[in-house]
Amino acid sequence: MGMDGNIRVSEMFSAGRLCHCCLLRLGKYSGVLSMMMGSGICLLLFASSIMLFVIRCDSAVPKVSDLQNLKTSLSLPLRFGWNGDPCVPQQHPWSGVDCQYDSKSVKWVIDGLGLDNQGLKGFLPSDISKLKHLESINLSGNSIQGSIPSTIGNISGLQILDLSYNQLNGSIPESLGKLKSLQILNLNGNLLSGRVPANLVGRPLYRASFNFSGNAGLCGIPGLPACGPQLSMGEKLAISFGSLIAFLLLLLCLACWWKRRQNILRAQKIAASREASYAKARTNFGRDVQMAMHQPRRSHDNSCRITEASPALLS
Repeated sequence: MGMDGNIRVSEMFSAGRLCHCCLLRLGKYSGVLSMMMGSGICLLLFASSIMLFVIRCDSAVPKVSDLQNLKTSLSLPLRFGWNGDPCVPQQHPWSGVDCQYDSKSVKWVIDGLGLDNQGLKGFLPSDISKLKHLESINLSGNSIQGSIPSTIGNISGLQILDLSYNQLNGSIPESLGKLKSLQILNLNGNLLSGRVPANLVGRPLYRASFNFSGNAGLCGIPGLPACGPQLSMGEKLAISFGSLIAFLLLLLCLACWWKRRQNILRAQKIAASREASYAKARTNFGRDVQMAMHQPRRSHDNSCRITEASPALLS
């Protein structure tokens, strides 16, 4: 069967070839009656083979598409291939994919992802939870970014989750506390922040191994810094809005102060220019007054000199 879930013609009619051989042998040794009975058996075998291939096809398409989405999100290197059926044939499963046969659903299921230290990038997609039979996820030692999807908490049978030494940020989802089968949780060496969920704090007491070290922003459990008061989303929004309003008011005050200062400087310049003009005019007026005061005295002196000189002229 191909990657897209189509049934190969050679596989579909393999049972038909088997039935044809059976009919020849029955016709040769047992006559027409046996041949008719063999025909009925052949039809039943052929129909059952088609049903098995249809079930196999239906079961393969979802897991292939889910793994292809994971391949795209994590920027899986081309050397992994990941083409065809991930579990069939059993001798050549996809690299990094573990399969087991589920007798209840009568099909192969993916129960493990082992892609540690493979140079993966990108992010963890939320639809990883569609691989609902996963029991182990090991993506440690890569460069995966973004947050841990909360949908991982829907993989009820998950026992091992190792996301250590990546570049994951954000908080630890509360949904991880719903994983009752979880025995190993390694989130160390990331960029996680916030309080460790309360439903995970007491789990190591029940023979589980949880590692949260190497995340500078995590708090709330022994060995990590104590958490400060936790604010709700509404409180955080209110604080952010208040800070924005305060910043805008500060800018408005600075603009008013700057305008007032400019007006004061302009007024001082105008006053200085006016004072200089007034001082110049006053100086000119004083000089004119002094000149006017000296002018009559000179004319009086001149008249006195003429009077004194006139008798001499008369005599």
